[in-house]
Amino acid sequence: MFASQWVPGGQARPAAAATLQCRHVNGPGDWVGGPGWVVVACFDGSAEIRTAEGQWALAAGEVQVVEGPVVVCAGRVAGSAWGVVAGGPAEWIWALGELGLPPARRFVPTGDYRLTSDQLGRLRAACMLGGSVPARRVMETLGDPTRWSAHLIEQIGRCPGRSASQRRRVHARLQRARNLLRARCSQGRHTRQAAAVVGYTVGHFQRIFHRVFGETVQGFVLGRRLELARQLLEGTRLSIGDVGLSAGFESRWAFARQFRQRYGVTAGVFRRQAALDPAWIASAQPPLPTSARAAPRRTAFVPNVIAYPDAVRQPAA
Repeated sequence: MFASQWVPGGQARPAAAATLQCRHVNGPGDWVGGPGWVVVACFDGSAEIRTAEGQWALAAGEVQVVEGPVVVCAGRVAGSAWGVVAGGPAEWIWALGELGLPPARRFVPTGDYRLTSDQLGRLRAACMLGGSVPARRVMETLGDPTRWSAHLIEQIGRCPGRSASQRRRVHARLQRARNLLRARCSQGRHTRQAAAVVGYTVGHFQRIFHRVFGETVQGFVLGRRLELARQLLEGTRLSIGDVGLSAGFESRWAFARQFRQRYGVTAGVFRRQAALDPAWIASAQPPLPTSARAAPRRTAFVPNVIAYPDAVRQPAA
């Protein structure tokens, strides 16, 4: 995403004191970021992200990169700890350039990141630096982001477009549509609005979404509803039926069937087991889609049909 943003010649090389904003929060607190891109990581408990697309929660160990403006705050779970690393396009491009990356690789795609425990620990250390931290120091702590965003770079490669810059732009808009679906999963179907974000018809959006992310739109929304229901079972005292309705399911029976199919136990058993042994929750998580499942089929070339406004259409850095 970052490499697809054009920076005027006079700003392409920030001052020697170019910085990235870092923040680490334990317990209640929030952080507000303006335009730019933000790495958001939840280390313990849960955290909530609010963007123009809506609001959704991050669980412990989850990391996302989102486009601002953004608000991050503590979630419902006590003992939450989270952190952010934020900056504008110029700061990120310059910081990645200091790592020796060629211009074509100076970007961090927006989306969900899968980090190892060691990578997550280094990210936490970067967030704990606090305040405006020299970009080089932050990037030395984080390491080469393109190594821990490999699966997202694969997704970009599956996006339609005649150039790498076009494919990055398509991926960024698909991520915005995905965030909209994630934030509004409990409010009904929003496939049409999500397709409008990308500039596709509903049918074309569904095909491209499956090709890029390895799951259908309906499957993604169902997964987010079940994740929301799991959080409600852990953090609230709502009845099982109310949990299902709050998560967007049409009936208690539909919720019970889908929950048991995904987690292998009923919602009532899950709530009782989670209360007795919180560590058990991790073993009940369904696997994430793999790159093998997301491998595209051989199809004819699909041109990039997104009509970018003049204010948005910018040459690659």
